[in-house]
Amino acid sequence: MNLEFHTPYKMVPENLVTETRNELLKLSHLSKNISRAEVWLRKDAGIILPENKICDIRITINGDVLATHTRSDNFEAATKEAIKVLKRLVRQQPKKINEPKGEISRLERV
Repeated sequence: MNLEFHTPYKMVPENLVTETRNELLKLSHLSKNISRAEVWLRKDAGIILPENKICDIRITINGDVLATHTRSDNFEAATKEAIKVLKRLVRQQPKKINEPKGEISRLERV
């Protein structure tokens, strides 16, 4: 799985990135079909309220994109909420298995 993190400079502690990475790796054990995860942590400049820390996570699973957008007063809470939502979404994702759907019929000569 490819992981990408986009964070504001010196606003996100390194241990939060490490914890988020570990949680996403745990998520990949729920579904082996997750190929990519992108995490954006940013501060919303348009909102002065305390809940201006945003966590956007997008994962690619079976060619589909599952995304979540959470907002909180700190990056840790926003990230934890986003991971919780993604776990639920991954569990709901139908599993696509590359197995034959039935017996292969034989060609017979007439």
